[in-house]
Amino acid sequence: MDSVPKVRIYGLPVWHVSVEELCDLVVDWSVRGEGHWIATLNLDYVSRCQRDPQFQELLQGADVFTADGMPVLVACRKLDARFAKLDRTTGADLTPKLIAELQSHLVGIVGGVTPAAALKKLGRDPGDYFIFDGKVELDETWVRDLAEKLKGRSVVFVALGCPKQEKMIELLRPHLPSCVFIAVGGSFEMIAGITRRAPKWMQRYGLEWLFRLAIEPRRLWRRYLLEYPPGAFALYRWVRATRRTASNTLPPT
Repeated sequence: MDSVPKVRIYGLPVWHVSVEELCDLVVDWSVRGEGHWIATLNLDYVSRCQRDPQFQELLQGADVFTADGMPVLVACRKLDARFAKLDRTTGADLTPKLIAELQSHLVGIVGGVTPAAALKKLGRDPGDYFIFDGKVELDETWVRDLAEKLKGRSVVFVALGCPKQEKMIELLRPHLPSCVFIAVGGSFEMIAGITRRAPKWMQRYGLEWLFRLAIEPRRLWRRYLLEYPPGAFALYRWVRATRRTASNTLPPT
């Protein structure tokens, strides 16, 4: 883990790690009781950081970042040649692999519209898992009660959408320091087939956003056409400025 190459993207260290490699790391951490917070970095994160410094400060609490979005992966490739052959490491790809690898009693799921349906789709019995998909409150007393219910779990998927899931992880971590927390957004909806995922070729060419906009224009037009362009421009400026200084690549720690 310490030797994993990392690149700073908008101030956040993105790991050179594939879905399979990260899955192996998470399984190992769960066995050893080593707590982490995994964030899959995409343009939504960058755009929020660009317009909300408090959100960027919140994200500093995460210690594992992966290149989820194609713009983020392209930025990594521009800054470090070692990322040239790396594919995206997304929550939607990581989640089913981990469900397949981890024993059910070790897994907790907070949020998500249909986590039970997703588990059934993966051939798992939802009754074997701790699932909380009711109303969530970002209140210290409420979070403490939830943490009590999550005790004994070593990997917790938080699927509340950004930024609520990140705030929830920040509140839960002090109560469950040996847990691996993963913010997975709408991954369970994708697994269950409720949210359609773009064809592989569109994912490969970074066109997943266009597919989603085409099938949900009323919900997503503002996000993709108004909120994301400033984030994309901020990412471009970050890469350009970093290449000028040539001091971005993080040495192994």
